[in-house]
Amino acid sequence: MIRLALHALAGPRGGPRTYGVALAHALARTGAVDLVVLTDSPEAFGDLPTVRLTGPRPWADHVQVPRILRRLAPHLYHNTKNALPWRLPCPGVVTMHDLAYHHFPETFGTLSRGYLRAVHRDAARRAARVIAVSRHAKQDLVTTLGLAPERVDVIYHGVGEEFHRHARPLAHRAEPPYVLSVGTIQARKNLDVLVQAVALLRRSLGRHVPLRIAGRRGWKTKAFDEAARHVQVDLLDVVPDGDLPALYGDAAVFVQPSSYEGFGLTAAEAMASGAPVVAATGGSLPEVIGDAGLFVPPRDPEALAHAIGRVLGDARLEAQLRLRGRARAREFTWERSAQGHLESYRAALDAPGGPR
Repeated sequence: MIRLALHALAGPRGGPRTYGVALAHALARTGAVDLVVLTDSPEAFGDLPTVRLTGPRPWADHVQVPRILRRLAPHLYHNTKNALPWRLPCPGVVTMHDLAYHHFPETFGTLSRGYLRAVHRDAARRAARVIAVSRHAKQDLVTTLGLAPERVDVIYHGVGEEFHRHARPLAHRAEPPYVLSVGTIQARKNLDVLVQAVALLRRSLGRHVPLRIAGRRGWKTKAFDEAARHVQVDLLDVVPDGDLPALYGDAAVFVQPSSYEGFGLTAAEAMASGAPVVAATGGSLPEVIGDAGLFVPPRDPEALAHAIGRVLGDARLEAQLRLRGRARAREFTWERSAQGHLESYRAALDAPGGPR
């Protein structure tokens, strides 16, 4: 059995939080790890063994975590979000979700961009294994950071069973049918383009099409704020986890307009819930969605409006996308993800110098 220290930040809502919490529980269910979770939010992990991390992230990463690891003496440490502590007393595995700061630097603050660049390069150099959340993300790590491909393991996220349970029958149509997007409001998500697309669609159809956007506010939101000032948008802020399946399942169309995604968890959750998906061709989205969605170029409001209109106006297409989405989402399970992580952990421990 592997004694594992899993470092999973779970404060802000979003993909990394969902990943850390779901992975911890899936790993525990395997019975293959003696697990302790290092986290800023122990309450998110239920009855799993946890150690609370306090203070700002750099201090927790590089001062508090090494002290905890020396006391716990795990076989392996896994950081689920980009960084490895200095003075790491055991082999380390790191998950790198994406390199958006490299491809779209203008969508990040200067300090945030510099911090991410530094921790990614440092972790890439020292990690026993690096976990990428898609094939696209792996190729990006290899090309941009110079990682050897054999050191990078592609392990997809899972989708919680609660989303599949809420999937609506094909005859269901939300009244009124609303367009939905879920995710942090930040520049690279292109939610300003979605607002513009819905405004175009309303004009072309001659009727109101409700638009709901659920997510916390991030950074660089000026373009979105300007677009939303002139178009009616239902801003839901952060939706409780228990309400998300119904929110997805009742949507007439789910839209993921991002320029770049390492995985695209909200699109996978939407598919599982039975929502037809329209997405931009950003990052890994075509890889994750496959033939279960319609795709448009990033930052093209006319193309996005046309694709959304196709789904709203074609019941047969809507039904096809719902069926394909449910089938595609079934390929992403946290049990399968946990098994992939276990294989990566064993490879890290089998590396020269690793414990047996």
